Amino acid sequence: MSDIAVEELARLRAFATRRLANPNGQQLCHHLDQTPWEAAIADAPLAPWEMSLGYHTPHWATLDEEQRLALNHWTYVMMYFRIGDGERFVVLVNDAVAGFLAQDDPQISALLKLEVHEEVDHIAAFVRVLDAVRRRHQMGFLRMPVKPLRPLIVSRPAVKFLVHTFGADFITTYFLGRGIVNHMGKAFETRVADLPGATPLTRLSMLHTVDENRHMAVSRMMAACTYQLLERRAHRSALYEALHEAMRRTTITYTFSDRITTGQERAMSHRALPQMKALSGLPRHALRELIDAHFDGVTGLEHAKNEFMPKFNQRLLDRAGLSLEEKRAWFSLLVSMQRNLRFFPEGYQPGTSVVEAFDELPVN
Repeated sequence: MSDIAVEELARLRAFATRRLANPNGQQLCHHLDQTPWEAAIADAPLAPWEMSLGYHTPHWATLDEEQRLALNHWTYVMMYFRIGDGERFVVLVNDAVAGFLAQDDPQISALLKLEVHEEVDHIAAFVRVLDAVRRRHQMGFLRMPVKPLRPLIVSRPAVKFLVHTFGADFITTYFLGRGIVNHMGKAFETRVADLPGATPLTRLSMLHTVDENRHMAVSRMMAACTYQLLERRAHRSALYEALHEAMRRTTITYTFSDRITTGQERAMSHRALPQMKALSGLPRHALRELIDAHFDGVTGLEHAKNEFMPKFNQRLLDRAGLSLEEKRAWFSLLVSMQRNLRFFPEGYQPGTSVVEAFDELPVN
């Protein structure tokens, strides 16, 4: 095994010891219970203005203040809905991986179980907030469009099958993908937490980033050292290798394809925005044009992701417990699907280094 794998496994064990000795418990719901958070929704932006749906389109200049606020609040709802949706998948996979590792490494299994409890708390807290935002805009019950085949893919039987069939191969793929998703969400959430005029909701986002910093660290360490924890299969076959490659390609494509992810956000917006009271006076064709112009261009969220995530993704991929050939396959597939996003620094290729200095995110 590589020196990186040994180093990251040692870090992971030390990290697990510290976390399990002093777990913070379920803090987001407790924070909401202790603060007048609903008042923060009233007439203030919930995300930076430049992230609002439509902000970078010509249509923005034609909107009044309440309409702009509605579009800003919708960005907040859309992003935290998608973050929560991802966290539901994390709950399933972490739980399955924790069970898979329970005999081999009970300490790391317990760390992943702790993350499950944290994610359940995150989901419950943001469900409360998003319901309140929808009430603020007099939106009725809204069934959000989801990615194709989601009920099949995000299910306990499917996840258990993947973990037990592919073992370390799936676990490495999962944590490498989870790490990249962590970086994408962090690009949005740090901007929300840093909004001027601290409120219980900016504090909520800050508390969430504290947990997610830790989860990002676990993603990086697990992506690097899973093959140190669990041996690759002793007997491999051409059929298994083909299935493994199909699993990896499908996972990357389903998670990161711009066509799928932006398509979902566009569909969500077309369904939800006509329900918002402030936007109900806009002609339907004008609202459709605004939504399409937003997603056809480069959005404020994409600008934020492109500023934040490339160097972190480079470190994550560089240290992953994969062969150079496998890293190049990840890189090529991600870049082929990124459209307006930039997953990696300009000029980077696996096996090269374009980031000379790197500041780790705090994980205390």
